[in-house]
Formats: sequence, C-alpha cells, structure tokens
Amino acid sequence: MTNRFDGISLGIGLSLLAAGANAQPGTLGFSPKDSRWIEDKASHCWAANPTPEEGETISWTGGCQSNLLSGEGTLTWYLNGKVSGRDVGEFKNGELTGHGRIFFADGASFEGEFPGQGVLTAPDGRKVRAQSVKERAGWSIEQITSN
Repeated sequence: MTNRFDGISLGIGLSLLAAGANAQPGTLGFSPKDSRWIEDKASHCWAANPTPEEGETISWTGGCQSNLLSGEGTLTWYLNGKVSGRDVGEFKNGELTGHGRIFFADGASFEGEFPGQGVLTAPDGRKVRAQSVKERAGWSIEQITSN
C-alpha cells in the first residue's frame, strides 16, 4: 500500500487499501496464487492487493465469506512488520466498499464512500472535499474542484 500527499490529492495503491482495491472475483478472479491477493495468515481470509510490495502483510478483524474479507471490519496493512495503513468499513469480495475510512502511517486519511465522495485530511490537518475513484491499480483519491 503506497500513498503520496501532493498538496491536496492523495494517490492510493490499495486496501486496500485497502487500503486500502481493484481486485474482485468477477474482475481479476480470486486465486491464492495471484499476487494481487494477500492472505491474513490468522483468519485465512484474503484481501485484494493491486500493488503488492515485498514484505507486505495484513491482519483482518471481521467476517470472511468464500475466503474473502466480508462485512464490517478493519484491515491493517504492514510493511516489514510496521503498520503502513488501516482500512475500516464495509468489505465485500475482499475489498472496501460503501462507507469507509483509510488511514495512512503519515497521518493522512480519507473518509467517505467507496466509490464516491468524502473528506481527505492531510497530515497537517487540512481538510478538502475529495472523491474515491476505482482504477485498475486500486483506489485513487482526488480533490473535488469547484467550477
């Protein structure tokens, strides 16, 4: 899971996301041999992982349906044993959907709909209206500009 805060916009290679994700059984096809899926070793439940990184692991507290994250829960992302992000909300088919929150290790966060509108909070506390957009490589969070 990666993020970069550029003034106002935040690019998320998720869960996830998460946290943070793009992978769905109907889209990418769930397979434990596919690197775009990552397993919580404790629950044996899988999450979409469109941008896998060496040393990345997860922990999941929530339901599991057909071996995929399902229902309300918290997905915590680790990189080399350190928390790199957290996705909280409703999950379906191994990915965040509906209302949720994504938190990053640097203090940035997004709360809103997946996909849809919400609020992006910068590490310095600035808040802007933003939207989550589902892309091939996961969720991107983009500032909503007024015309």
